[in-house]
Amino acid sequence: MAVHFTGPILFAGKDGNRKWFENLPIDKNPDYLVYMDDFTGITLDSTNDWTVVKDSSASAAIAADVVNGAVTLSSQATTDNDGASIQGNEIFALSSTRDIWFETKITPTDAEGNAMDICIGLTVNFATNPENMLTATDRIVFQVDDGDSNIDCVTEKDGTATTTDSGVDIASGTAVTLGFHVKGTGSVEFFVNRNLVATHTANIPDDENLALGAMELSGSATGTKSMNIDYMFAAQNR
Repeated sequence: MAVHFTGPILFAGKDGNRKWFENLPIDKNPDYLVYMDDFTGITLDSTNDWTVVKDSSASAAIAADVVNGAVTLSSQATTDNDGASIQGNEIFALSSTRDIWFETKITPTDAEGNAMDICIGLTVNFATNPENMLTATDRIVFQVDDGDSNIDCVTEKDGTATTTDSGVDIASGTAVTLGFHVKGTGSVEFFVNRNLVATHTANIPDDENLALGAMELSGSATGTKSMNIDYMFAAQNR
């Protein structure tokens, strides 16, 4: 007997390393906001798509001739505490009836992959300096702290954070896929390389609109610190 589906077509599978896809809508559906930037253009659109906050000597630019496209956030060479960031509009918001999915793939490109601060995910907007994403009071992000190669999972509400070490370390020249699934206002599941690494039920920012954001900051004066972002994806049901 034929089976008739009444809901959206879903990405297949919730087993193994596909659990992140559970109930994720495929392509466009009016019941979902779906946004993805694959950074395939010639230049980064810092007028309509992204707000760039960076130090004067840092840069945020589309990488040239990179397969699948990428944006590179770079610090000035041999300069400590120098960096760049991008952020979008605050159009994502938690509610008891809403799921949010986020995924990205990043690669630190310096020989000192852990001599950087990295933060990427959903955040309230920040200004003035890229490092202000690290102190934004409402966030759901992955974070790497200077001198510590741990990829941390962070939920933060009104300045109070819950942080869990994912058990996976950042490594220079090694791409890592980072994703999370926000399930209403009750929990956030974090995935590294599409493997579940943490679940948070505390300090989930359910009273602020959030934006896509990413930043990198040099942690030493050796070499040039930079991070390639292959893509940034987020979806939520309306």
